[in-house]
Amino acid sequence: MRPAEPVKPRIFPHILSCVLALLLPAAAYAAPAELVALLDKIIENQPEQQITQGLQEMHSTNQQYSDSWIAGDMDLVVHHENDTLTDDDDYKNWQVGVEFPLWLSSQKQAQKSITRSYGEQLSAHQLYLRWLASEQLRKLVWNYRTAEIEVDAARSALQKSQSLLNKVILKVKAGESPRIDQLLAHKAVLKQQNNLVQKRSTLTIAQNNFKRWTRTQNLPQNILEQPLSPLPLDQHPKIIQLASALQISRAMMEKTQAGKRDNPKVFLGAQNDKDKSNENNSLILEVSIPLGVNLGFSPRLAEKKRNVYEQQAVLDKAKIQLEQDIFQAQQWLTSAQQSIHLTKEQYAISVKALSMSEQAYQLGETNIQNLLLVQQQTAEAKREYRLAEARSSQAVANLNQVTGHILGAQQ
Repeated sequence: MRPAEPVKPRIFPHILSCVLALLLPAAAYAAPAELVALLDKIIENQPEQQITQGLQEMHSTNQQYSDSWIAGDMDLVVHHENDTLTDDDDYKNWQVGVEFPLWLSSQKQAQKSITRSYGEQLSAHQLYLRWLASEQLRKLVWNYRTAEIEVDAARSALQKSQSLLNKVILKVKAGESPRIDQLLAHKAVLKQQNNLVQKRSTLTIAQNNFKRWTRTQNLPQNILEQPLSPLPLDQHPKIIQLASALQISRAMMEKTQAGKRDNPKVFLGAQNDKDKSNENNSLILEVSIPLGVNLGFSPRLAEKKRNVYEQQAVLDKAKIQLEQDIFQAQQWLTSAQQSIHLTKEQYAISVKALSMSEQAYQLGETNIQNLLLVQQQTAEAKREYRLAEARSSQAVANLNQVTGHILGAQQ
């Protein structure tokens, strides 16, 4: 790693091509169109969008600076000589003019590199915000869908408990079951009613959060994504963002290196000389060329190098973390897919066990406690099976997110 090397121009087209490839619309999306349509609403509500305006201003002001033919502020210089208090020969001298620094060729190129770097960072930041918006939308829709599944499961369990209570009431009235069976069945109904209230509250929170970001409370019917191959790390939106920050640090260092000597200065002005017998007017052109090295050069360069090292470390660390996150997301997906098969079998067995328990209770071969336990286990098995299906689809969305895929971007 040699962060002290000057910025290489070929890096800019590479990052720009990555950004354009990910931002351009595609003919077909890996995610449903109705889901992709919500992404712009998320982007509109992103607080981070304020940073984009700052980057635009940085790019614009640096562009103006790069286009300028002077390298700094223009100073007004006024000079006056008068011998009234000395020789008293009636000598007077006036000079009025402006002084300004000029670009050295290396400084001009370094400033243009900084301008290009800010342009690259602006594009990279916009891409990065779309990636963050995709993450936010994916979390919102799957929190919403999971809450819906929980409510459906709680409602179904309540219906089963209510149905059993109705049957038990008939058996108690017919003298076929003791009064305690009705009380226990009623207790189970109350428990399921309380559970449904809790799940509905969670769904309401998820709906409100979804509406806060998307300006709609209607969850798209289809939110399933197709699994996509991981993007190369150098095309990942987060890596592109960090690489653009590293480019700016390098460009700043390059400009500091170019400022080893101070800028030459030019003075343009007019002069008036007057004594007892003559008065002359003339124009002045003066050029100052520094010969030595700026004493503050070394500390400034060391500071810029330190910034480059720090940015490079952040970038390298992010790559390592992304590799770990991708591996973890892949493992979660594998686990979630396997869980579907296992929970499906458990649910099928639970359904059979419930049917047998209901028959046994009707025949008086088992008590209400056993039937309620099996019914609860069956409801839980059904819930886990439906949640396993949702977790598998959510794991696909999470893997697409971690590997750098933006909803609606060209794949």
